[in-house]
Amino acid sequence: MTPSTDPRPTLRRSAPRSAEVAAYLEREIASRGLLPGDKLPTERELAAQLSVSRATVRSALQELESKHLLERTQGRGTLVAAPPAPVSELYARLAGVGHAQQDVAELRGSMEPLVAELAAVRSSAADLIQLQDVLNSSNEHLSPEEALRLDIQFHTILAQAARNQLMATVLTLTSSWTTDVRLRSHSTLEGRRSSIEGHRHILDAIEARDATGAGIAMRDHLADVAILIRGCE
Repeated sequence: MTPSTDPRPTLRRSAPRSAEVAAYLEREIASRGLLPGDKLPTERELAAQLSVSRATVRSALQELESKHLLERTQGRGTLVAAPPAPVSELYARLAGVGHAQQDVAELRGSMEPLVAELAAVRSSAADLIQLQDVLNSSNEHLSPEEALRLDIQFHTILAQAARNQLMATVLTLTSSWTTDVRLRSHSTLEGRRSSIEGHRHILDAIEARDATGAGIAMRDHLADVAILIRGCE
């Protein structure tokens, strides 16, 4: 995994350096499409590439290992981890299940507020960095397709931040099931603006460690999206 030009993460005053490195490495794994079993550079190599200490890299790798994204074994190094067996089995079982949009909407409405509540309690500094980065990249003047991509990315990172892989798996599938519908809400300037505002309220509550507020913000966000979608029909 050779980092792109000027790979060093930008240090935020409020975030530990290891959190910045963890957020950067997680983005690299996702953006480069690394597969289970793919090997990462050694701690020494990553420390040199990112101009940080090996202790910082080690702490960042431990963060990703706790999220079951990496596995480290003596003699093999650091590898991209395969999902645990129950998660893989759940994904395989649900992938072929029929899904009426109303059913999917009800599933999201019941599960995503809980995910937001859990993220408010369980998210790490690296998770918060990634969520803020997605929000910073979002603006109402993006194309509907790019706005939707960032929307899905925000919800995906949030699901991972809740530290419940079964929930994250289900919500990943609901994203694939709702792409066409959600694109409608991003087809207008009002829709893109509303999505960003909803994400901002959710993230504010999560950063404040306000689980109740995060759940309420997510419910409000989903309700606003539902109204926008109905208006586009």
